[in-house]
Amino acid sequence: MIATTALPFVIQMSGWIYLVSALALGAIFLWYAWRLFRAYSDRLARSTFNYSIVYLAALFAALLVDHYVTG
Repeated sequence: MIATTALPFVIQMSGWIYLVSALALGAIFLWYAWRLFRAYSDRLARSTFNYSIVYLAALFAALLVDHYVTG
């Protein structure tokens, strides 16, 4: 997933702002997924799901900010 979200930078559709944001958001998501893998609980599954919604919205926001800042 992290590699896929880095593709807009690789194909020069976005800039450094997006790349840094995508890597940071992806690292946090990976941390959630690792915790869920190690010790499943309904509470942690719900937290991971909630973060996935925030993750997607923040990823698109980063793409938008990067577009307007780097022009």
